Amino acid sequence: MLANLKWKLRKIWMKIYKNYGYKGRKSVIAENVIIYKPQNLYLYECTGIGMNSVIMNWRAKFVMKRYSGAAFGLKVVTGSHMRVPGKMFLQVTDEVKEKMDATNRYDKDVIVEEDVWIGSNVTLLGGAHLGRGSNIGSGSVVRGNVPPYAIVIGNPAKVVGFTFTPEQIVEHEKQLYTEEERIPLETLEKNYQKYFLKRLKEIRDFTRI
Repeated sequence: MLANLKWKLRKIWMKIYKNYGYKGRKSVIAENVIIYKPQNLYLYECTGIGMNSVIMNWRAKFVMKRYSGAAFGLKVVTGSHMRVPGKMFLQVTDEVKEKMDATNRYDKDVIVEEDVWIGSNVTLLGGAHLGRGSNIGSGSVVRGNVPPYAIVIGNPAKVVGFTFTPEQIVEHEKQLYTEEERIPLETLEKNYQKYFLKRLKEIRDFTRI
């Protein structure tokens, strides 16, 4: 009898996992998470989505890579409304978009790279790309690219710092990634200059330091 129960549970587990685009080992979805289209959800190994999150991913993917996680209240919105002459916006359904938006102009994948920490009540909009090791402050609204290891806050989210210096990131990645996977020091230094050192006054004003 116990063996029969285990087999039934295994069949349920296999059915649930098959519904996802990908769900890796030790990936966790907490309670009360609404996922509009599980086939467009890709959760890689050791990832997690906190409770009361909503993943609106009808026509584009939400991808979260290894060792990344989101606290409660994550909102992912991969699409935006399409306006069509002669129709109210609520009349422009996904079926209409499929016919009129073949290039997916109104729907873009949301990508979270490895080792990203996403605070509570964060919103990720279509096309958002969170760089490896970045930190997203609670309540932030992210619309575009976040550099690797950046700290971002606000609406729209802005870079206010980096977790490590470029040299520290190089040493950090030596412990975690193969040589081919590591981010070049030159790229890290350019990001540090562009998003932090050249914007110190703007960052101080924004954060009211």
